[in-house]
Amino acid sequence: MKKILFLMAITIMLVGCQSREEKAAELIKQEMFKTLYDFESYEPIETKIDSAFTSIYSDTLALLYANKVKDMFDELDEAKSDYENAKSSMEIWADSYSTLGRYKFNEARQKVKDYIDKINSTLEVTDGIYEKIKKRNIEIGHKFIGWKAQHKFRCKTKGGNFDLGDYIYVFDKDMKSIIYKEDLDNDSNDRLKGYIHEAITEDEKNEPVDAHTGATQSIAADSLARALKGND
Repeated sequence: MKKILFLMAITIMLVGCQSREEKAAELIKQEMFKTLYDFESYEPIETKIDSAFTSIYSDTLALLYANKVKDMFDELDEAKSDYENAKSSMEIWADSYSTLGRYKFNEARQKVKDYIDKINSTLEVTDGIYEKIKKRNIEIGHKFIGWKAQHKFRCKTKGGNFDLGDYIYVFDKDMKSIIYKEDLDNDSNDRLKGYIHEAITEDEKNEPVDAHTGATQSIAADSLARALKGND
């Protein structure tokens, strides 16, 4: 019995003596076991540990807000082709005086109007969402929350080819669990961060703003314009 207790004590001491890097590696390995298609092919390449602080760019609530903006802009983008077709139809039937021609023109004009109304409605909603992101940024501040690791690795895909991964992992202060992770190669994450950045930096742009739309809606309009051009 004494030997068992002694071995248990030694085990606890060894675990407690693990370096931060070793703890991070173990937690990441456990996560990889749950998520990778071919865990046996997993090969760590590099892991850099640093302090982790609250950040609006990794805040769950802020990312949810940004995702709502993305979804609304995506809806507009999907309807854009109908809007372009309607504009072309208006040009085709603009000089027609026939009953059919006037019907086609008015039908197309209504579609154009509906799309513009949808844009204005979207801007009103995103205006409020951006304000929420700004408020959230103030709420969370800049506080130490634990540790983060940028982890590079390689593993096999479903096709059997090796692929490189580059992730950020955030751990609690005691290095007992992963509280946030992010794929740095995921373009969708960059897009969400872009919306968050625009929301929290709008007051720094010093642009002239129409009194009716307000500063936030001006930034939302810029963001929407880029989204519809496919640059986001």
